[in-house]
Amino acid sequence: MISHLSLQKKDTLSNSVSLQSDENDFEFLIINHKNFDAAFSLHGAHLLHFQLKDQAPIIWLSKTAIFNENKAIRGGVPVCWPWFGPAGKSLGDNLPGHGFARTSKWTVKNIDELSNGVEIQFSLTDNEETRKLWPHQFELVLKATLTETVKLELISTNTGAESFFYRAALHSYLAISSPDACKITGLNKNYADMLDSGKAKTSDGTLIITEPVDTIYQKSESAITVEDSTYQRNLTVTNTGNDSEVVWNPWISGAEAFADMPDDGYKTMLCVESAITDPVGETIAAGQSHTLTTTIS
Repeated sequence: MISHLSLQKKDTLSNSVSLQSDENDFEFLIINHKNFDAAFSLHGAHLLHFQLKDQAPIIWLSKTAIFNENKAIRGGVPVCWPWFGPAGKSLGDNLPGHGFARTSKWTVKNIDELSNGVEIQFSLTDNEETRKLWPHQFELVLKATLTETVKLELISTNTGAESFFYRAALHSYLAISSPDACKITGLNKNYADMLDSGKAKTSDGTLIITEPVDTIYQKSESAITVEDSTYQRNLTVTNTGNDSEVVWNPWISGAEAFADMPDDGYKTMLCVESAITDPVGETIAAGQSHTLTTTIS
């Protein structure tokens, strides 16, 4: 999924992790493990690729994704934080959609080689620029544990003196063979249809994608499974710390409207996101933390 990128190695960070960059010095962490291949960008602490050896990729990345410091990357797992969707009038006007974490430069905090994988921690802290957008002190850590599964833990710590609330999502783009080969099970029966003005609706918890979908489901009571008959695999998504799951596919017209997605890109991706979408968000007291996770297996 990243083989089309022309990268040059800059540094070796561990046995399986190297720092690489493209011709514009956009930086990537490339993981070549005996069991899998993976990639992150430091821009957004963004998981771009994960693929077990001799299997189809689990994470989808747009073939026409744009890599620069000003734009979120299309595909992978963008970190939406400290809000999901529009910021809301209470925070101000003209703020970036889905927050600023996904377009910020993160640092590598720690890398541990495991017996069956690797654990990488990325860190983002408040600075003058973030406080112009959101006036709070924080440390945000993305802990990625990559083995035969992908486990992402987004740890939000309030380093200030007053409480704050946040909303967020681990905006996972799953790689699929085709929409008509997939069935999603385990969803909550109650959801808001964002393509129908957020109207509350119900279902049987099963979904087959045949048209554009943008839905916010109430938190599932169980794991969510994407059954892919062509790839002959089930992807299981287990979320914690969330209040909802977002399911999204832009379909034909949506893909055509994106400059950074091929017109047929909708055919091989499906977003199933661990999210905090309630307007009241998650409140974190001074000195405390909250963790949002997603595990894809």
